[in-house]
Amino acid sequence: MNMNKIVIYAALFLSTLFVACTKDERLMYQEDPRVYFTKFVTNADSIVYSFATGPEDLTVDTAWLNFRIMGTAADRDREINLKTVDTSTAIAGYHYAVQPLIIPAGEYTARIPVLLYRRPGLKDSVVDVVFEVAESADFKPGYEDRTSTISQRYDRLHYKISINDQLLKPANWDNSLVWSFGAYSTTKFKFMIDVTGRTIWTGAIYPGDQYFYIQALKLALYNYEQANGPMLDENGERVVFP
Repeated sequence: MNMNKIVIYAALFLSTLFVACTKDERLMYQEDPRVYFTKFVTNADSIVYSFATGPEDLTVDTAWLNFRIMGTAADRDREINLKTVDTSTAIAGYHYAVQPLIIPAGEYTARIPVLLYRRPGLKDSVVDVVFEVAESADFKPGYEDRTSTISQRYDRLHYKISINDQLLKPANWDNSLVWSFGAYSTTKFKFMIDVTGRTIWTGAIYPGDQYFYIQALKLALYNYEQANGPMLDENGERVVFP
């Protein structure tokens, strides 16, 4: 038997083995369907939502939970079960309300809204809720984490939402945003929100969006200064962008 035949037979064997394993995996997940949170580099683990970044008359807004199943789609709606971990401080029905947790028939994913409510106590405190995927009649919890191409590990069974009504410095300002937008001040941050319309800055910003924001902010600040003179922040420092 020459070398070419050996290579061909080996390739056929491996192909057959791969198909068999794939079929076994599909059968396994058909018999044991699971569900987990879909997470991305831009918003991997949590969301911090502040009502202070929106209109003053805004009383209700929406955050989203993204899910994906392991296995095949079904011909009927299926229910997801979530529980909250004991460390959560947000109160269900008062600070937030999760809408029906359903994977629709024929679908592999679902985007579930969570209503967030503006409450007086949020002006001087931050509350949060940590959701955990729990077993339901239709799904077991999916896998706990995975290593991405940039060596991050994502917890796929938990998701945290923090709620406040304050203009807080984004946690990633000093190690990320500072390089594009300079030193932080509340005045500058509010100006950035007003000009760009972006209210959540804790996730990664795509390069194209970042370039647009920088140019838009510099132009808006120039126009402001032409009409009003230098913009001063709460510390009396001039607002500038690098």
